[in-house]
Order: sequence, then structure tokens, then C-alpha cells
Amino acid sequence: MNGQRLALWPAIDLMGGRVVRLLKGKREDVTFYDEPPAQAATRFAAEGADGIHVVDLDAAFGTGSNGREIEEILSFSEASGVAVQVGGGLRTAAAVEDFLEGVSTARAVVGSLPFLDRSAFTHLLRKSSSSSNFSSSSLSSRIVVALDCKDGRPTVRGWTEDAGMGDAVSVARALADLGVSALLVTDVARDGAMTGPNVELLSAVRAVFPGEILASGGMRGEEDLAPVERALAGGPRGAIFGRALHAGATTVARLRAARDLERPS
Repeated sequence: MNGQRLALWPAIDLMGGRVVRLLKGKREDVTFYDEPPAQAATRFAAEGADGIHVVDLDAAFGTGSNGREIEEILSFSEASGVAVQVGGGLRTAAAVEDFLEGVSTARAVVGSLPFLDRSAFTHLLRKSSSSSNFSSSSLSSRIVVALDCKDGRPTVRGWTEDAGMGDAVSVARALADLGVSALLVTDVARDGAMTGPNVELLSAVRAVFPGEILASGGMRGEEDLAPVERALAGGPRGAIFGRALHAGATTVARLRAARDLERPS
């Protein structure tokens, strides 16, 4: 992504084929929205989104799949050229590779794999196969590692267990050393709560990770753009907006206008 501006990534979380938002990652605290997933993606793109962040919550919780809805969004992405990244349930190297081989441009968001099977993840980052349509460098550039943090410590298995590898800063430093090019940093306690982003966490991770960082958790609207921009200055950066968009608190168009007024592209 363009390192000179904050990229805007609307989130589409899926459960039972519908767009939803969870509060603080709790499956039992869910809000359903009526807009069909592909229609939401089309609307966000038309308003100027830089990318679409898709999460299959059923796959993440091991209760099913939203494959058809994701395929529709990916087909739209291929036709429109709008970037898409997909997460949820990609817990093995084989699952990540299968996903990336099945799509030409979308990125895979992985959470548990880098922590529960570090050797397999490292091999995946470095893998080069003559039969693949991508090189090892392009493969690594299409993997986003999710740092889903509780009290500043990364979690795994759908945010339910501590990753057991230290705090977010030490983990981010280690991932940078491995060659990871993009992180998705979420403060789980703020996710879906619209209480503002954890800029202290974002700043701390930026200090040790020079690659792309996407901020997630608590985003409310235009007022959060400048604080996140400052926290993530010095490298490629973006922000993920979920409930604020689906609940009508703001729009991608308004966010884009505010961002471009502050920092013309």
C-alpha cells in the first residue's frame, strides 16, 4: 500500500452468510446487518476504499464456512481491482497456500499459525515452487499476520488463548526478523466498541516493525484518522473500520475526504 497516506480498509465480518459485528470478539455478542456481503463490498469500493478486509467468523470459531460469500467478494475484487484480504480459519500452512494459489491477488490474514507452528510458518514465507504462479517473495507479501492483543499480548485460536510468546512489541520485532511484511494490530478490548484506537499499542509496534501496519479495534470515524496516522508514521499504514461503517456513524467517502484534506495523495 501507499506509504504516504493512511489506507482505508472497511471490514466485512461474516457469520451464517450475513454481515455481522462482534463486540470485543465475543461470539455471543453479535449484531447482524441486512446488507448482503457482496453489496457491502461494492458500496465500499464505490466510495473509495483502498481495500476490503473480510473475516470468516464461522471458520475462525470452527462452526462452518462462508465460502460462497467470500467467493462473491473475491470475484468482485478481481473485476474491480480493489484489494481484498481474507482471514478466519487459515490455521495451517497448507490452508494458507491453498487459498493464495486459488486467487491471484488477495492477501491471507493469519493469526494462530505463526505462533502455534513457527517452523511451518517460516517455511511458508520462504517457500519457492516452480509450479506456483507466485515467487516466494510475492507469497510473503500476500501474508498479513494478525496481532490480536489482550492487555498488550497477542492471542490465538479466535482470541481465546494467549500466544505465549511475549508482548506485542517483542512478537512484532521477531516477525520483522522473519521477513513478515504486514501486521494487523487489534486491541481486542476495543474491537467493535467504537471507543477509539489504542494509539499507544500502535506506536509501540511501529517502533520495532518497519513494514505495513493496519490498525484495528475501536475505530469511530474521522476523528481517529490523525491519531492513527501519527502513531504509524514512518512506514506503510492503514486503518480498518467495521461497526462505524455498518452502523452508519460514518462512510468511506467521508473518511476518504477527511484523510485527503489532511494529507493529499
